[in-house]
Amino acid sequence: MNNLKRREFLLATALTATGIAFRSSPASAATADLSVLAEKAAKEGQVTYYSSTNPVLSQSLVDLFNKTYPKIKVSIVRLASGPLGRRFASEAQAGDTVADILQLGDPRLMADGDAKGWFADLQDLPAYQAWPSGFKSSHQVTVSLFPDTITYNTNLVKGKDIPVGWESVLNDKWRGRILIADIRNSPSLMEWAALMLDTYGPDFLKRLAALKPRYVASTLPGSQLVAAGEAAFVLPNFRMVSYSLIEKGAPLDDVTPSLTSGMESILGISATAKHPNAARLLSNFILTQPGQEALSKNTAVSPLPNIPGALQLPKDYRRSNNAEAAARAPELLKLMGIQ
Repeated sequence: MNNLKRREFLLATALTATGIAFRSSPASAATADLSVLAEKAAKEGQVTYYSSTNPVLSQSLVDLFNKTYPKIKVSIVRLASGPLGRRFASEAQAGDTVADILQLGDPRLMADGDAKGWFADLQDLPAYQAWPSGFKSSHQVTVSLFPDTITYNTNLVKGKDIPVGWESVLNDKWRGRILIADIRNSPSLMEWAALMLDTYGPDFLKRLAALKPRYVASTLPGSQLVAAGEAAFVLPNFRMVSYSLIEKGAPLDDVTPSLTSGMESILGISATAKHPNAARLLSNFILTQPGQEALSKNTAVSPLPNIPGALQLPKDYRRSNNAEAAARAPELLKLMGIQ
């Protein structure tokens, strides 16, 4: 797996901000192109947006988009990355793609879809030129990074019991009180298990399994159960999931270990989109500072620099190698006692 050093990330974003590394189209030309695109999108009048992002964040993004482009109705379809990717793949293979935009945390599916011609070229989007090169290809863009966290109930976990890292939860006190999102449902969760094995050895996953954790379909229901006091922890989680509950007063907080992996949300436009111009307009908006602020504030790391409220990249964040983790799935599942 690749190690994305913090200084490399900061250097890439700094170069982007100063314009040293990337050439941008003249502002007037970009504005003109965007105006033409907006006119075409308004005639289409709608766009279907498949997203694995927390629905509160997606809706906040769409609400902000509609303040500028009120004539375009955005239909959000939200599922976890695994089920959403399978749905899109099934549509694409059948030649009847409902999604105009796909945004999820499954690099393997996105790479496979790219090889099969499922995604449109993004390079002519006005905001594409300024996007950091390490987070884009001609047909896809990484729009958010979500470092893995440990989410805990603040009424149940206090003082010295608050974890400082992954090994902190390996305490018999928490037997039966830990929730784990089923790693079979998300490539990024499988990657987390691989990182734990590589860092701490097989004993970590065995000891975790010995604590009799309960498995949940995804991090959202897991977070809701922890908020209700049904468990003390859910891990690995994402701040984007817990924060929507924390805002409503849920007794939750997160710890982001300095060594962690995470989910990277990748966006592509369907090559057979029924509303191609509306899809391009919304995708371009997502790549702008307002769009990034809506998706990142208090919840995610943005590839763009200087986004107000965006999270900082953990000190030893490891970029995912989902294909490698997937190949190790039988070993990981056996160590965790998952049949």
